[in-house]
Amino acid sequence: MSQTELPPRRPRTLAEHRDAAKIVLFYALALGAVLFGVAALIFGLAWADLVDKASPF
Repeated sequence: MSQTELPPRRPRTLAEHRDAAKIVLFYALALGAVLFGVAALIFGLAWADLVDKASPF
């Protein structure tokens, strides 16, 4: 059984690096937006609970 060798890898072009950077940036911003939304939801629930307990009625 003979071993097969992989062809040599060509260096990535600047356009490929830019495409990868755009994808990573997009997913980082999307994740940040989701985390910000979850934090705002938690903050809103906590604030509503705090206001409800402070109400004299």
